[in-house]
Amino acid sequence: MNDTSAVGIAQDMLRLHGLRAQAVAMERMAEMRRQGDPVALHRWEQAYAAICELRRSSARKPIDD
Repeated sequence: MNDTSAVGIAQDMLRLHGLRAQAVAMERMAEMRRQGDPVALHRWEQAYAAICELRRSSARKPIDD
């Protein structure tokens, strides 16, 4: 993750992984913890939160008739 925003990463993750995006982000967070990389861990935590928010907001969208 370079200078890409957490929302941009979340959108990419959702496109690539669909419903598994949250799980993949959690895997990345665990890996960053194991590697002892607090900066990358924080970025993945932000991306995870953005994935969750994007999924919540998409679930609230009304269905057009």
